[in-house]
Amino acid sequence: MTNFSKRIFSALILFLVFFISFFSKDQLFFICLISVISLVSLFEMSNLLKLKRTSLFLFWIFPLVAFFLHIFDFYNLNFLIIFSALFWIFIAPIYLSKGKPQMNFLNLFYGLIIIFGLYLSVYHLYINDRLLLLISIIIVWVADIFAFFTGKAFGKRKIAPLISPGKTFEGFYGGLISNLVLTIILSILFDYSFIKLLLLAMLIIPFSLIGDLFESLLKRGAGKKDSGYFIPGHGGILDRIDGLCPTIVLVSSLSLLGFVL
Repeated sequence: MTNFSKRIFSALILFLVFFISFFSKDQLFFICLISVISLVSLFEMSNLLKLKRTSLFLFWIFPLVAFFLHIFDFYNLNFLIIFSALFWIFIAPIYLSKGKPQMNFLNLFYGLIIIFGLYLSVYHLYINDRLLLLISIIIVWVADIFAFFTGKAFGKRKIAPLISPGKTFEGFYGGLISNLVLTIILSILFDYSFIKLLLLAMLIIPFSLIGDLFESLLKRGAGKKDSGYFIPGHGGILDRIDGLCPTIVLVSSLSLLGFVL
C-alpha cells in the first residue's frame, strides 16, 4: 500500500470513528474519544518541545490537574478557553512572525493552554451547541483537504517557506473558495443562515492556517517531519488536529461570550 493510499484509508477510518462517536446516543463515548486524543496529543507535544525532568513534570501536571477538576466538576474552568483564544490571537502570530520556536517558560503551559483548551472547547460546544461544533469541524476539514489538493496542483507562492514549505497562497485560496460552496450546502442541509456560515468560515479558516503553521514551527524546532506515528500515512494526532486547536477554541469563546453564531 502506497503512502497516499495509507493516507486515504486512515482518513476514512478517522472520519468513521469520529462520526460514530459524535452521533452516538451515549455522550460518554465521544467524551472518552476526545480524552484519549488529548492524552496522545499531550505526549506528542511534550516530545516536540523536548522537555526534561521538572519541565516535563510541570508540562503534564497542569493539564492533568485541570482535567481532574473538570471531570469531577470541582470548578468551572471555561475561563481557560478564553485564555487559549487570547494565545492564538496575540501570541502565536508573534512567534510565527519570528520564524523560529520560542523556548521559554510559556512552553510549560502549552499542554494546558493548547491541548486542554481545545478539549474544553470541544466539550463545551458538544454539550451546548453540537451543530455548531460539527459545522466548524467540517469547515476546517474541507478547507484543509482542498488547500492540500489545490496547493499540489497550482501552488507556487509560499506562505511561510522557512516554517512549512508546502503551504502556498494558492492552496489557502482553494480552501477559502471551497467553503463558499460548502456554506451554501450546509445552510440548506441544516437550515442555517448562509451569511452566518460564511462569516464563520472567513473567521476560522485563517486561524486554521495559524494552527497548522504553529505546529510546523514546533516540529521544525524538534527536527521532525511529523508529530508522531500514530496514524499511518498522516503522522501523529497533532498533525490531524493542528487546524482545530485555534478554530474550535475561537468558536467556543464566542459562544461563551454570548455571540450568536
